[in-house]
Amino acid sequence: MISTWTKIDPTKNCFRFYAITMASDLFNAYVVSSEWGRIGGKRNHRKVEVFSSFDEAMAQVERIEALRVKHRYHTA
Repeated sequence: MISTWTKIDPTKNCFRFYAITMASDLFNAYVVSSEWGRIGGKRNHRKVEVFSSFDEAMAQVERIEALRVKHRYHTA
């Protein structure tokens, strides 16, 4: 599962993106990876979290998406 969010406001020189990826690994764990930064920028940030159940991982994805909506990001 991949979801991509953008926040573009040229009047404030704001060109940001946020990408969330969720996948399972070989050890029955779920990995939620987040990447964010300036669109077209060279230095992006990345965070990787590992969860033991699908429900925990999905809850984290939903928390991140709710925060992106709160900060006025839109799905790309």
